[in-house]
Amino acid sequence: MKQLFLLAAAIISFSSLTAQQTLELQTEYGSDNKDMHELLRFEGIEIIDLNFSGEQLKEKEYTILIKEFTNGSLSKTDTLISSKQDDYLQPIEKDNFGFKFFVKTQLDNTIKMTSIFDRFSTNKEYAIKSTKDNYALHDFLNGTEPMKIEIGKPTYIMGYFLPYLDKETGWKKYCEVSGSKHHPDDWGAVFNIPNYFLVEILFE
Repeated sequence: MKQLFLLAAAIISFSSLTAQQTLELQTEYGSDNKDMHELLRFEGIEIIDLNFSGEQLKEKEYTILIKEFTNGSLSKTDTLISSKQDDYLQPIEKDNFGFKFFVKTQLDNTIKMTSIFDRFSTNKEYAIKSTKDNYALHDFLNGTEPMKIEIGKPTYIMGYFLPYLDKETGWKKYCEVSGSKHHPDDWGAVFNIPNYFLVEILFE
């Protein structure tokens, strides 16, 4: 009986520890202002407002990477921001953390990505080949539920990608890609997508 009690206590303790090491991510697209929303659509700018929450965020370092995949393989990895590598940045002080991510495919066949934090912003540009298809920005949340983020585990939170062509219907699809069970690293091979970008975050 005593052994069963100790086992139950250990399971409860482990479950509590696991829950404490998990954060939640919620996102919002675009702008609530109608005129601003229409202007963004006219300019081809996509925005996601990302908000992370959880007690375990306090005093955590964070790193955000952008990974480019070309013809089915990882072709480039950039550090968008790293609090461990930048003396200007400090560990997270509160139980919430967030930033806005802007992305646009420009007329000169470059992709511009801008991330806006509380006191600063970062910019990245990538040259791409001309394409008749549009890139789309998607998060990895299922419906309206918050996404779980584990402390110490690199996690993809967004993708900016070309569509998947369904040869049976002729339709070009995006949600079938971001909502699929396939690992994002494999999108190029599985869906025959020649170029896409993934945004990865790590809290530690």
